[in-house]
Amino acid sequence: MKVEVNLDNPPISIAIPLKFNGPQPNHFGAGAATTRPMKSGNFIGDTRQGGSCNADEITLNPHCNGTHTESISHVVDELIAPHEVVKQPLMPAYLLTVSPQQMSNLDNNKDTYLPPLNPEDMVLSKEVFTAVRENIHKNVKALIIRTLPNQETKLKQIYGASHQPPFFSNQAMHWLVKHTEIQHLLVDMPSVDRLYDDGVLSNHRIFWNIEPGSHQRSKKQYHHKTITEMIYVPDNIKDGRYLLSLQIPRLSLNAVPSNPLLYQLKG
Repeated sequence: MKVEVNLDNPPISIAIPLKFNGPQPNHFGAGAATTRPMKSGNFIGDTRQGGSCNADEITLNPHCNGTHTESISHVVDELIAPHEVVKQPLMPAYLLTVSPQQMSNLDNNKDTYLPPLNPEDMVLSKEVFTAVRENIHKNVKALIIRTLPNQETKLKQIYGASHQPPFFSNQAMHWLVKHTEIQHLLVDMPSVDRLYDDGVLSNHRIFWNIEPGSHQRSKKQYHHKTITEMIYVPDNIKDGRYLLSLQIPRLSLNAVPSNPLLYQLKG
């Protein structure tokens, strides 16, 4: 697929700036991301404390402390780092804004979840994707999801029992896997699954084609796919097609901090 990119405009980062030791998003009760000056013998890595230079040590949980990209190794035992998966970081992408719906307002026969949904759960239903299937059906390799409402509080939201984010229904995830060519899914929620789901991770498993309860790698699984969570897409960025640069470090982890960049297309 050939596309023309407008390089006159700088790319737009949809990563959340992570402010160490300051206000930052957090998920599932994890500790905050912090920094401290390196200490070694008489050396201290802080010029304010008399050091010759600044050198920080960091504490970070990629899954819970901001924008991150994860591989299938989030669920299976064998380590496949995200940088081993994203071999072509430039890819056609589509940005879609969706409105989560409360489970009590959905047709129970169309959208379900494992474990079972609660009436108050906010869900991204299959219908919101089938309604725009022509936009994401062909040649789109990355789907970027912006959920409404889209307040800037997402930049520092603490997700937990008192603030549970929306998530995909199992039918919505099944539809994306079966009817699109999406290899890289980017969402502004901290997880495509429910915050408290008894460890089932049913949507992660559907996306990567992992059998329920299994943590073993197999050939039928989709090792070429990634999930990026906790992005933030400002309101002034319009829905539509972009070229995505999924920037990730070469760290041998199952999830790494990432910086997705959107390039505008010509025409």
